[in-house]
This record gives sequence, C-alpha cells and structure tokens, in this order.
Amino acid sequence: MTISTPTPESGPRPDQRLAKLAMGLTIARFVAAPLAAGLILWGHHVAFTKGAAAMGTLYAAALAVFVLAALSDWADGALARRAGATSPLGAALDHAADKVLTSLVLIALAYAVLPLPLVVAALILIGRDFLIAGLREGLSGAGPAVAVAGKAKAAAAMIGILAVLAEAVAGAFGWRAEALRVLGLISHAGLWTAAALAIMSAVFYLKEAASPKASPGP
Repeated sequence: MTISTPTPESGPRPDQRLAKLAMGLTIARFVAAPLAAGLILWGHHVAFTKGAAAMGTLYAAALAVFVLAALSDWADGALARRAGATSPLGAALDHAADKVLTSLVLIALAYAVLPLPLVVAALILIGRDFLIAGLREGLSGAGPAVAVAGKAKAAAAMIGILAVLAEAVAGAFGWRAEALRVLGLISHAGLWTAAALAIMSAVFYLKEAASPKASPGP
C-alpha cells in the first residue's frame, strides 16, 4: 500500500490516486483504533452518570467506527492491488493497523464489558500479537500456514469484537433476551476461535524461528 517509484523494468506505473487512497485507509485505521477504544471507555463511564441510553449511544458509535475500520481493512488491500502499488512497507503498515485496532479495542472492552472468560481470550490474542511482532523482527518471512492461520485469527477476532459491541448496544437499549443470547454466543465463539488460532499461528511462528532456514533481519 506504499507508493513506489517505478523503473523501466518494474512494469506499469502505479495508479497514484488509488495508491494514495489505499494508504489513507490504512492510516485511518490507526486513527480509528483509539477513537473506538475511547468511545467504549467513555460509554462505560457515562453509564454511572447519565444512564443506559447514553452508554448505548456511545457503544453504538464505537461499533460504527469499528465496522468502518474493519471494512477499510479489505478495501485498502483491494485498492492497492488494483493500483499496482503493493509493497512490503504497505503490507507491514496494514498488519500493524490491524493489530493496533484489535488490541486497543480489546483492551477497552476488557475493562468495560467483557466477562472474565473473554478477558482471558482477549489477553491471549493481545499477547500473541506482541509475541509475533517480536519474532517478525528476526524472521525474513513466514510460511503459508502462518499466513492462513493469522488471517483467520484476525477475521474471527473482528467478528467476536463486533458481536461484543453489538451485544453491549443491544443490552443498553433493552433488546430481547433471545437476541442478547445469540450475540453472546457469537462473541464467545468468535473470540475463543481467534484465541485458538492465535495459539496455533504462534506455534507456527516459533517453529519458523527455530528452523535453520530462518535468518535474522537487518
């Protein structure tokens, strides 16, 4: 998603407009992360001073921000590929934006609304991302199994987070118990699936790091 200067050997010139839009969407996720987390924490605070409706409104705003950020995760990659402007730096920023978004929102949710079992799942996800971030500094690349597990983990985590936020909004506005139960099941399934995939991909990364083929980066 980073614009690179083409050379005669590098193929067609990237579409600068689409490439800049893709980069803008990636940067927007870095901005959306603290915004969504802040809205969750603000909602938790006003529940004690202004009531459930005010809390629900702020949780709904956080949900909207997170949905838009999650959609941008798909859109920026598609735009960068269409523009012919994909690059290792762009891919790294894309991964970093995903990690910042999910980690900050999970931390806020753990403080505000998550039950203890899902706090454990959130801690697994956040701890895994710190572990992988450190390992990536010493690895030149990762195998297909790591990439697939990591993408599946990210998708499951986003589904779980969306369900948690939707459940918090629904609870604040007095939705029926059946709807709350369904959202609760989705949130538990999503976050625990993500936690299991996080452990699996972390094991893959550790094996990659221990492999004789793994060479330290610069």
